[in-house]
Amino acid sequence: MNTIDMRFDNSLIQGWIGKAFEKYKCDQFDFTNSVTQIVGLFIDNNVYTMTNIQETVDYFGNTDDIAVCRISESTEEDIKSALKDSKMIFTPVNGTISKIRLVNENQQIFESGDVSYDVWITRAIIFFVDGREISFEKDNIPFSEEIIIRKGYDLYKKCSDENAFLEGWDEGIIAKCTRHIVDITSDAIVIDS
Repeated sequence: MNTIDMRFDNSLIQGWIGKAFEKYKCDQFDFTNSVTQIVGLFIDNNVYTMTNIQETVDYFGNTDDIAVCRISESTEEDIKSALKDSKMIFTPVNGTISKIRLVNENQQIFESGDVSYDVWITRAIIFFVDGREISFEKDNIPFSEEIIIRKGYDLYKKCSDENAFLEGWDEGIIAKCTRHIVDITSDAIVIDS
């Protein structure tokens, strides 16, 4: 069985609880509420990037270019648009992070009744800031480098449908996808399995 884990680091994210989410930087929205490849997160005088960039990886037995989503510490200079002539903008948040919710997915494929791939990814990160929510979601099309940004309430319910993973597999392969919610606060990391 092949096991691949691409979830975000809970301990890095737990360090953001109680900190000021100052703003985020991304491409300007033109037709949708998604941006390509990168969002800059400005948290407590530090800069982080959420990227969703294609890499050549083992995608369930095939070597393919698949968008891999990551969060890492960065600098403002590293936040550059992937699109030519695109204007990046700052969106102010100016609030305190009380909780962060990660929407993780466990994607599995079965061949002849046995698990051949067991893959974990983080589908979305949702910030709870002063009574409101802001989410950044990896598009569910495997090769898409889009990051969908939403503001509002109950944003977990607006995440893409995990059942999209079940479609399009060759005969004899059974796919399974389950969502797992991880709520991170200053006191605890609670995993709803």
